[in-house]
Formats: sequence, structure tokens, C-alpha cells
Amino acid sequence: MQSTLPSKRDIMGKQRQFDENKVLSLIAEHFWEHGYAATKVDQLAALTGLTKTSLYNAFGNKEALFLKTLNVYVAQSFSDLFQQLDTNKRMSDNLELLLTKFFVEVDSRELSYGCLVINSILEFAANEPNLYFESTERHRAVRNTLYSFFDLYVQQDRLTPDMSADDLTDLFSIFYQGLRVQARIAQSEEALQRAIKSFLYLMRSLEK
Repeated sequence: MQSTLPSKRDIMGKQRQFDENKVLSLIAEHFWEHGYAATKVDQLAALTGLTKTSLYNAFGNKEALFLKTLNVYVAQSFSDLFQQLDTNKRMSDNLELLLTKFFVEVDSRELSYGCLVINSILEFAANEPNLYFESTERHRAVRNTLYSFFDLYVQQDRLTPDMSADDLTDLFSIFYQGLRVQARIAQSEEALQRAIKSFLYLMRSLEK
């Protein structure tokens, strides 16, 4: 998700009206950087220039607010990007677009945050069953979108029969998550780009 942080002046008007999408984008990045448990509503109020009461009235409690921001993250980082894909092009061309958007055309600071969905699944697995379930549901939705993308190429017989849509979906997901981890441990940009180049070479070998 590329950073387009609004200022407090953008968020708050003279009549204390605010743009909910801008507020949620700002809060989503805070959760993304710091995690759920370490984030306090007081911090979010200070960050946005809103009162705690305004946040609660607009979005509900901290859990409800987090889920709304998680939806914003998924939309901005995945859903909107998938809509840019052109399946008339080769599969590898579209994958190159995705990986470029995820790992090249992104602020290095945000790249070090990892993936908010995966981070949340790991954070909530032990002691937040509802948030864990909701996070895995978002992950499942992203996977289903990826599966539909790969399945189209399989069904149109545009790939060799070596791998199924499930195989391709799992391979891409694991590769993506691995790159996210590498980025978090300060792997160099050159190393990430070499890995992407190798992955795309493999993908092109499957195209007819």
C-alpha cells in the first residue's frame, strides 16, 4: 500500500466534519506499523486530530475500528490492484505488474512493515479468536481472487499442464509472503528484485 497520508488539516474541517476514508487510511497505517495490541485509541485520536468519542461514534470500539481499517488495507493493497490486471495479456506480465507494485513502487519504510493481513493472523492466533477469524477471512478472500486469476489462464489452456490453479495460487502466495519477510529483515532491494526476476522466469516457462 503506497503512502498517501492525509494531514490533520485534510481530515478535519471547520465544522469538525471529516473524510472517513482518509481517517481510516491514516489509522490503517498506524495499525500496520505498530500492530493491534500496541495501538491505543488515545494514540489514534492524537494521530487523526479527532476525539476518542468521535472515533467511537463513527467507527465503534477498537476492534470494529481495526476491522474497518483492515478492509481499507485489503482494498488498497489487493482489490484495487487486481482490478488493474488485463487477462488479455500474458500471465507473467500481470504478475510482474503485481510484484512491481508490491515491492518496487513502494516506500521502503512501508515495505518493512510486512503484510498487515499476515501480521494480524500471526498476532491474533493465540488470544484474539474473533479478530483471528476475521483476518483469516480477509486472507481467504485475497486467495480466492488470486485463484480466479490463475484459473482463467488454466481454463483457457494458455499454460502448460504442469501446474494447477491451486498450485499456482499457493506458489505465488508463499513467494509473496517470503518476500515480505525478507523485506522486513532488511534484505536489499537488489536481492528482492533478483528473486522477482527468477520467479517471473519460472512463470514464463509455464506459458504456451
